[in-house]
Formats: sequence, C-alpha cells, structure tokens
Amino acid sequence: MANAEEIEIRINSLEQLFNSLDPAPFRERELDREAERHIVSWAREVAPEKDIQLLIYLPAALVEPEVTRQLAAAVRHHFELLARDKADELGELRRIGRKGLVVGLLVMLFATLSGLALNNAYPGSSFADTLEHSIIIFGWVALWRPIEVLLYDRWPVLRARQLFERLAAAPVVVRPAAG
Repeated sequence: MANAEEIEIRINSLEQLFNSLDPAPFRERELDREAERHIVSWAREVAPEKDIQLLIYLPAALVEPEVTRQLAAAVRHHFELLARDKADELGELRRIGRKGLVVGLLVMLFATLSGLALNNAYPGSSFADTLEHSIIIFGWVALWRPIEVLLYDRWPVLRARQLFERLAAAPVVVRPAAG
C-alpha cells in the first residue's frame, strides 16, 4: 500500500501489545489499552479516504511469518470486536430513541388535547392561555431527548464504529526494529 498512512508501533516483546490479564489464546487476545489508545488516536488523524497500515517494529529475533500472521489476526479480531460493540450500541440508541419518541409523542398529544380542553373550558382567559402554552412547552420538552438521541447521539458512535472497521481491515506489517 504505497499511499497508505502508516501507524508505527515499536515494542520490545509481544506482551507489550496485549492485555496481560486476558487469558484468551494469542489470536483472540485484547490489545493493551495504551496500545489501543495509541493506534486509535493516530488513526483518527488519517483522512477517511486514505488507507491505514499498522507497522509494528519488533526485535529481529521475534520477526517470523507465523508471528506476523498471528499478530495481524489478533489486531483484526480486536478491532472487529470493538466495531461490533459500537454497532450494538448504535442499535441500542435506536431502540431507546424509538421508544422515547413514542412516549414523547403521546405526552405531546396529551398536552395538546389538555391545552385545547382548557381553552374551550375557559375561553378568553389569559390564565388558561398561559397554562395551555406551558403544557404544550412541556410536551415539546418530552420530545427533546428522543429527538436528540435519534438525530445527534448516534454520530460519534457511528464514527467510532467506522474507524474500528477501518482498523480491522488495515494490513499489519511486522518489521525488525533497527539497532
């Protein structure tokens, strides 16, 4: 990948790259939080239209084809899991937003009907007008959060999922460290 943006990681041992408390087999292990943070922070700086390549420098004694294959599989697996988690989070946001929207619309309907009933019961009353407006404002406030969830809260989650998908698809190149 000649025009890919490279994210470099220099480590002295494979254990530095992975969470030491994760008992899973090598190819399914979770990345160390600091290593993940490093990769993600650099990947956020890469333009969406550019490819990403992870370049891992290891001591020359550790650079073998099998290690490279397993390392690439482990990194891909880690970011696939993160992307799946974000997809699940996005689905949960949609469910919460839809349920909240139904409740909000019902509250808005009740507020509108209550306001109309007040106005019909006390025509020309400025107090009834004020109360009607207050009830309708309450109805709009009930719709605020569901609309916010459906329209705006999903964007950061969607961007994170796309970034993790890009990182899962990024080729991993292992090279011997100089010196």
